[in-house]
Amino acid sequence: MRTNEIRERFLSYFEHHGHHRLASASLITHDDPSLLFTVAGMVPLKPYITGEVPPPNPLLASCQKCFRGQGLSTDDIAAVGDSSHHTFFEMLGNWSIGGYFKEGAISLAWELLTVDFALDGDRLWPSIYPEDSESERFWRQVGVPAERIARFTDNWWQAGPTGPCGYDSEIYWDWGGPCSCRRADCRPDDECGGDRWVEIWNLVLMEFNQDETGGRTPLPKKTVDTGMGLERMATVLQDVRSDYEIDIFTGIVASFAQRAADAAPPAERTTSLRVLADHVRAATFLIAAGVLPATEARGYVLRRVIRRASIHGRRVGLRGGLAPSVAAVVEAMGDAYPEIVVNRALVENTLRSEEEAFARTLDAGADRLAGLLDSGSGTIPGEEAFRLHDTFGFPIELTVEMAAERGVDVDRTGFEAAMAEQRARSKAARVRVGFEGGPQLPDTVFVGYDVLETPAAVLRIGGEEAHELLPAGAEDGVILDRSPFYAEAGGQVGDTGDLLFDGGRARVLDTTRAGTARVHTVRVEEGTLATGVTVRAVVDAERRAQVARHHSATHFLNQALREVLGSGVVQRGSFVGPDHTTFDFSFSRGLTPDELHDIEARVNHHVRADLQRSVDVMSLPAARASGAIALLDEKYTEKVRVVDFGGWSRELCGGTHVNRSGEVGAAIIVSESSIGQGVRRIEMVVGAAAERRWRETSNSLVATARELRARPSEVPQRVAILQEQLKTTRKELERAKRRMVSPLGHGGTDGASGQPTIRTFGDLRYADWLVDADADATTIVDVTDRLFAEQLDADGVAAVLGPTMFAVKVGRTAQQAGVKAGDLVRSAAEVMGGRGGGRPDFAQGAVKDAAKRDEALTLIRNTVREAGGRS
Repeated sequence: MRTNEIRERFLSYFEHHGHHRLASASLITHDDPSLLFTVAGMVPLKPYITGEVPPPNPLLASCQKCFRGQGLSTDDIAAVGDSSHHTFFEMLGNWSIGGYFKEGAISLAWELLTVDFALDGDRLWPSIYPEDSESERFWRQVGVPAERIARFTDNWWQAGPTGPCGYDSEIYWDWGGPCSCRRADCRPDDECGGDRWVEIWNLVLMEFNQDETGGRTPLPKKTVDTGMGLERMATVLQDVRSDYEIDIFTGIVASFAQRAADAAPPAERTTSLRVLADHVRAATFLIAAGVLPATEARGYVLRRVIRRASIHGRRVGLRGGLAPSVAAVVEAMGDAYPEIVVNRALVENTLRSEEEAFARTLDAGADRLAGLLDSGSGTIPGEEAFRLHDTFGFPIELTVEMAAERGVDVDRTGFEAAMAEQRARSKAARVRVGFEGGPQLPDTVFVGYDVLETPAAVLRIGGEEAHELLPAGAEDGVILDRSPFYAEAGGQVGDTGDLLFDGGRARVLDTTRAGTARVHTVRVEEGTLATGVTVRAVVDAERRAQVARHHSATHFLNQALREVLGSGVVQRGSFVGPDHTTFDFSFSRGLTPDELHDIEARVNHHVRADLQRSVDVMSLPAARASGAIALLDEKYTEKVRVVDFGGWSRELCGGTHVNRSGEVGAAIIVSESSIGQGVRRIEMVVGAAAERRWRETSNSLVATARELRARPSEVPQRVAILQEQLKTTRKELERAKRRMVSPLGHGGTDGASGQPTIRTFGDLRYADWLVDADADATTIVDVTDRLFAEQLDADGVAAVLGPTMFAVKVGRTAQQAGVKAGDLVRSAAEVMGGRGGGRPDFAQGAVKDAAKRDEALTLIRNTVREAGGRS
């Protein structure tokens, strides 16, 4: 039975038995700040299980995409690549929240396994908690003999020291003997550690609530929460011992094996191919979910996965990198998860880009790590591990893993201390009014979609400390019972305006959120504002209108980008203000001028079309089904607001917008740039801001034309001519500089002024030259290259010292004798008060004290002389 069929048969079976089929939630968790990713099937169902949100049906079933990567120990990470461990996996599950309990869970599980999956019941061994006589009775009721029911004291589940808890019942599959423990009569509960038994399903049966004292009381609604790993179930139904031999993995593994060399030992090759298959599959789903490589949080976990895969690719001599195997992942799983089909190009480009970036630092980092491992010390200091992480991009987990292969420890405590110091240095100070994380605050009713001014009562002044009065000149946060002020959210800035009251006025400088409260940061201009008084809350209408124009235009830009660049474009963030908007999106390259022109034209076309805006409030599933675009990282409530412009642009959005698209006026794309790997940013202005931009550009063009004594239409041609003339002049200047310092003669032997000095030390040829002409770094490097090639036949040591820069080039013979260009430059630069460095074959540095060039040159010459004597 193929994996796709197993998934569908499981879900259809439970649908047939009255369960509501849930679509897989995103890998990115939206409602649980303690998790970066969805790590288990029950994570998206927590609100249903805890009773915070009523479920669509008390009986539920799903196949949930899961990822476990953050917080894993080195041993856990190293386990990926054995027969069964994964970072990304699929978890099948069924739930009953106040419906059936033990008897129903057990009978449904047994029927699915023995009837629908047609497994031999004699090879299925359920396990129970020793005191759970009810579960034992129900297992015997479906036909399992008492001697084939295993008992474990750890068949008890609880979320923490307090809260829901209960027994669980696991189901094991018997692969048959002999077991690797070499006992013919072993059982699952012998815990022999052998390979005969594999757990395929866990039925968690929550029936108690545990308090702080350890006391337990029955839950109001008993809950069944089950989990079956799809990959593991597939091994049983396809009769293979390794997850990497099931149908969805064989093609992925083969795609790497076909491009790998045969140099690695067979066992290591198998492990690396499995790591590659797992990690690229995981990266494909993470990137498709909107995660991109970064230095922290989800992005760091993805980067760690990609880099570990890259290292295993090197171990097996992988040709072409990771990206070509994305096609195999899409082929295996694209039918079940179309998002990886849509985002395939983004995934491939992201992998290529990340691999290329890693490769540039990996060689240097690997050399550094190799030196640490070869030093003979049994432990890599934490400071060195941090340097590998900070300078060379080596994740600490990779350092630990590679060190462990050589039997060397890593000082994790020292590493964490160094990381903490860096975080402390880079932590930005944030100014807040003191409301976040503070006291319980009163709710504010937002009325600003419909009106821009309203009477309102002052409920609170101040954050952690409340004040009754706020005198003239003072500034603080104010909470009203109702407010027309939009609070900063979704990239849109908060409203400004005024609070008018008897005898005074307070200027609203900003509006933010604190839970369900809206915090108005105010400065009292006249009178004294008091708690309990009624104010007239008035929004700055013109500023709100300009913000609305920019926000609606951002929606138009999003739709235009998807039309021009493809539906794989994913919004990564935005800023919407009164004078401009920025829009961040996932894309692997810069946009061409033609693409930008096309995007801008599409936005303006739909502005001129004067599309009617409509707003609907509906359930989140209904909104997604209607085609509304949602932000990946946004946390949505059960009911969402959908903003639609004429059926062309349709997004989930809580922001403020124009009534008709024509109110935007006109849109101008100001710039397009990169803000990080795989993320682009477009800045755009609309309405009055676009008019100002057009006027500034027009004035600049006219002024430039006046300076060039040309018509505005002739400016580009005149500028091109001037650039060509400038290029020619620069080349002539460079040639003149080189003539001043050209070492074309055969040189002298006594260091005469203006000539290079040529010497021989043993088997090493040596040339140096003090250049007094004003030569820049490019000229010094060029002269060093020519001196090395023409005077030393491209072997030996050449050193050229100018007034401000110097360079050293070292050939293979000299390197074999122990001469390194980087070492020479660092030592010489120190003498001259400068800094420098580079590779063993070439390095350059700065001259701070030109008077000490002779001393530095003597140091270089003596170092080469000593090496020549040794050779």
